[in-house]
Amino acid sequence: MKLPNAQQFGKADLSVRVLIVEDNFINQTFLSTLLRKYGIPSIVVSNGLEAVNFLKTQTVDLVLMDIQMPVMDGLTATQQIRQQLGLQIPVVAVTSNPEFDARPRCQEAGMDDFLAKPIQKKQLEGILERFLLLKATKPPIVDQSYLREITGDDNELIGELITFFKSELPINRQALFEAIEHNKRDQFDHLAHRFRSSLNSVAMLDIAAGLKKLEKNPALTNEEIHNQLTLLFNEIVAGLQSLEEFIKK
Repeated sequence: MKLPNAQQFGKADLSVRVLIVEDNFINQTFLSTLLRKYGIPSIVVSNGLEAVNFLKTQTVDLVLMDIQMPVMDGLTATQQIRQQLGLQIPVVAVTSNPEFDARPRCQEAGMDDFLAKPIQKKQLEGILERFLLLKATKPPIVDQSYLREITGDDNELIGELITFFKSELPINRQALFEAIEHNKRDQFDHLAHRFRSSLNSVAMLDIAAGLKKLEKNPALTNEEIHNQLTLLFNEIVAGLQSLEEFIKK
């Protein structure tokens, strides 16, 4: 399987993002420039602690993680991403250490692959092929197949579900934000758990899964939950538009 060239990536309008964790400016520039040629947006942070804090509230599809960095090294950062944040996103080690020495430690920390410095274009392309190519198309917000299954493909029932969901949405939104703004985490967890059932009933399964990650999560501050909640409700608005188009068919 060949990696598409830059022009093909641009036409594909990929929704993937790569997090570059690297303290060396030249390596930052090389990686971000090469990714940009393939139409892949990237975010750059300078150490492992910044990466962990970023991933508390943001999602990416691949992490290119340097090993030796100030503040927090790549191995420690990867362990926290796996254990504290509970994330399974691909993390690829980027290091100038010999492979026979570094690879076992990288695997033990929870890394998925190994990229040796100086970085070779073909090696990086192999990483992109493995971890990003199959994720080129972002799944739809509404799982239409699931919606048809749970409703027996009954358009009248689907319409009633949408109407009820829309009528309750402002109340649910206000309650969730007020709970987190007033530091009522137990109340927020209860409301989020209940609202997830509503999201599942209109087949917004990924949004429901995203909301579940905010429940009973001591690793997140109230501000971080608030920011992530804002993003989820933006997706819900887009999901409602998709549902309304679906019911008109």
